[in-house]
Amino acid sequence: MSEIETIQAYYAASLGKDGRITRTKRQILAAALDLFAEKGYEEVGTREIAERAGVAEGTLFHNFVNKNGILDAIMQPIVQNILPTMLNTLDQAVLDSPNQTLQAFVVALVRDRVAFVTRNRASLAVILSQFFNNAQDRAAVLGMVSPSILAQANEAMDRLKAARELVDWPNRMILQLVFSTIGGYLVEQVLYPQLDDLSDEQLIHYLSDFLVNGLSPRRIPLQDDNTAS
Repeated sequence: MSEIETIQAYYAASLGKDGRITRTKRQILAAALDLFAEKGYEEVGTREIAERAGVAEGTLFHNFVNKNGILDAIMQPIVQNILPTMLNTLDQAVLDSPNQTLQAFVVALVRDRVAFVTRNRASLAVILSQFFNNAQDRAAVLGMVSPSILAQANEAMDRLKAARELVDWPNRMILQLVFSTIGGYLVEQVLYPQLDDLSDEQLIHYLSDFLVNGLSPRRIPLQDDNTAS
């Protein structure tokens, strides 16, 4: 499995590399993301953010109009750069691995996604809240897969079809089914953690079993399935 950083660590590192952001702003943004992840956006006040950042509350308002302005400043680089980079790195690792079977490919993909969610559940809760409330951030999240990764994924699916490992459906539909399944798992894990009564290995098994059996050409097709004819 590929090495996975946390979104918070990746974000903090990216702030340090951005010469356009002052040291004070970096402190405020890093402190705010930590607090939003720990307590939730609604439960955190500007005074608490200022205290965690080690600045006066007046200094915070000198740099940002309000708490929502801080959240917007956090979300923009995360949804436009950091999260796509991290997820595409995971996808690249799966595509570069010597997976010759549908099962090996799916298990590797699911295992990395489950580990990513486990490591980043709190930060993902902040991101998902914006996904549902902000159309611009929602559009950015939905467009995260790079054209290069998409092209390689299509090549991998075509190879699996040629080897009779993958059902002969349109690649777009296969990707939609894979990522909607994993996406549904992500939403439940992040928004309803109290329902999490399975180990990571159990989750990997159930998700992979569902996808492999659903996408296998050896599955039992529907009796009235005339879509291929």
